[in-house]
Amino acid sequence: MNFSKSLDFKQESVLLFRRIFYILALNFLIYTVIRLTFYVWNFERLKNIDISDLIKVFLAGSRFDLAVIFPITLLLYLSLILRPLLLSKIFFWVLTLLHTLILCGNFVDSELVNFVGRRFTKSTLYLIGEGQLTNLMNYFSMTAVTLASLSWYLFFNLKILKTFNKNKFQLKTKYIGLFCLIFLAILFGRGGFQEKPISFVDAKVIDHSFAHHMVLNTTFSAIKSFGQKTFERLNFMSSEKMLSELNLNSELGIVAQIAPEFKNKNLVLFILESFSSEYISDENTPFFLELARQGSYFQKSYANGRRSVEGIASIMAGVPAFMEEPFVNSEFATNDFVGLGQLFKNKKYHTSFFHGAKNGSMRFDLFTRAAGFDDYYGLNEFPDKSKNDGAWGIWDEDFLKWSCEKTTTFQKPFASAIFTLTSHHPFNIPEILKTTLKPGTSPIIQSIKYTDYALRKYFECAKNQTWYKDTVFLFVADHTGPSLNETASFKSKYEIPILFYSAKSNFKIPTGQYAQQIDLLPTLNDLFDLGLLIQNHLARSLLRPGKKTIALYSDQNFELVGDTDLSDSKLKAIRQYYSQGLFDNRLYYPLTHH
Repeated sequence: MNFSKSLDFKQESVLLFRRIFYILALNFLIYTVIRLTFYVWNFERLKNIDISDLIKVFLAGSRFDLAVIFPITLLLYLSLILRPLLLSKIFFWVLTLLHTLILCGNFVDSELVNFVGRRFTKSTLYLIGEGQLTNLMNYFSMTAVTLASLSWYLFFNLKILKTFNKNKFQLKTKYIGLFCLIFLAILFGRGGFQEKPISFVDAKVIDHSFAHHMVLNTTFSAIKSFGQKTFERLNFMSSEKMLSELNLNSELGIVAQIAPEFKNKNLVLFILESFSSEYISDENTPFFLELARQGSYFQKSYANGRRSVEGIASIMAGVPAFMEEPFVNSEFATNDFVGLGQLFKNKKYHTSFFHGAKNGSMRFDLFTRAAGFDDYYGLNEFPDKSKNDGAWGIWDEDFLKWSCEKTTTFQKPFASAIFTLTSHHPFNIPEILKTTLKPGTSPIIQSIKYTDYALRKYFECAKNQTWYKDTVFLFVADHTGPSLNETASFKSKYEIPILFYSAKSNFKIPTGQYAQQIDLLPTLNDLFDLGLLIQNHLARSLLRPGKKTIALYSDQNFELVGDTDLSDSKLKAIRQYYSQGLFDNRLYYPLTHH
C-alpha cells in the first residue's frame, strides 16, 4: 500500500514533524548523557559546585547542545530528501559516520580536557599519532562501555530514520519541513536572537575554573574552531609606545658579577613533565627541594602554555603560546627564531636532546634540531625496550640513568636537555615501587614522587662523573598538571617551578622576582656569555632583574601577572608585539632598543 495516499497534507505534516522531533529529542538525550558522563568522570574537579550552579551549567550546556543538534538534524533531513536516491544514501551514511565519530570524541574529551587544558579544537589535532593509542585505550574502559552503548542506540535510530524514504511525502510537505529546519538551525545555531552568535566565552556561566568545560560540548568547540581565524595581526599603538610597555631592561644587572664563573661550563636542562608548583613538597619531591635549598629556586614562576609542545617552544626559542594552534605546528613554524641549542653550538658546544618517547612524538625531534640540538636520543636509541612503560615510552629512572651515562661520552663543553616522561597520564609507575612511593590525593602525585626518585638516581650517577662540578643544572616544568584544588584560579594553572643548581657555586640570582619559561633563553645567554644581541621583549634575563609583566593565555582568554600596573595598555602591547612579530617574522629586537 502506498502510505502517502492514505494521508492528507495535514496528516503528512504532523507525521513529518513528529519524526523530526524524534531525531532532535534523541540527539538531545545523547548530548545530555555525554554531559553527565563528563560530570561523573571529572567529579573530583566539579564536586564543589552547588545544586543551583549545577542547574545553570546544564541549562547553559543545553544551549550549546541545541546549537549543534539543529544544524546536524538539518543536514540529516537534507540527506533523506535528496535525489537521486544513491546520492541521498551516500550523503546520509557519510554524515552519520562523521557524527558518530564526533560523538565518540565528546566522550573521549571527558579525559582529554585534563591533558590539553581545553575542549577539543582543530589545534588539538597535533595529538593524532602521539603515544601508543592501543595501550592507552586500556585506561578508558568506562568510555569504551559508553561508546558501545551509544553505537547500539544510533543503530536503532538509523532504522527509524529509514522510514523517511519509505513514506513518499508530497513536495510541499518536504519543503515546509526544510524551511522550518533551516530557520531553526540558524536560530539555535547562533544561540538565539542576541546580537552576536554564541561563542566560547558564553560557557563561563558560574565562577568556577573548570565548569565551563562541562558547559561546552566537543562538537561545538571543534566546529567553532574550524570556522574561526586562527590568528590575526593586531595594531593598537605605535611601535615606540608598544616597546615602552614591555619587559625591556637593557641595564647590566648582575651579569658582570655572576656570568664569568660559568663561561664554557656545561648545561643540563631538565624539562619536567607536568610539574606544577603545587606538587612541590617535602613529601612529594624531597630530592628536588634538597637541590632547591642549595640553588636558585624561583617560586613566582609561570609556564607560557598548557601543553608540552608549547612548553618546548617557550623554553627552546622564547616563543610563548598566545594562539590556539601550537607555534611548532602553525603557519609561522618556518619563521626565523633563536634556538637555544644554536646559541651553544655557536660557542662550540656539543648539543643533545633526550626524550624517552617514540622518536617523532609531538615533532620534538624536528623542532629541537631546528633549535640547534644536533643529537636526539629517544625510545628508538634506548637499548633495552623492555623498560617501556606501555603507554608513552621509557620509565624515567631507566632513561635518566642512561642519559647520564650517555652524557659522559660527549665532548666538553656540552649542552643537553632531558625531558622526563612518567608524570604523564595514565600516571603509572613501575610495579616494584608502588608500595614504596605511596599514592597521593591525585593520581599524578605518585608519578611525581617517582620522577623525583628518578632525578635522585640520575644525580647519584652524575656525581661520579668528571663533568659534574663544571655543570649548571636547570629544572623547569613543561606545563602544569591536573590541579589539586577544585577552585583553582586561572593563574594557578600556569604556576611551575624554575630552579638553577650548580655543585661548584651558590647562585646569587634574586629569586624573589617574577619568572617565566621564555626568560630562560636570555638568562642562559647572559649566564654562559653566548653573545646573543637580540631579544624577545616579552621576556627578560633573570640576571637583569626589574619589574615584569607576564601574560597567560588559554581558550582566547588572557590574564596578566607580575609586579607592574597590569593595565589594559600592557596587554594590548603584548598582543600587538606577539602578532606583529609572527606576521612580520621579527619576534626579536636589538637588546638595547628603546
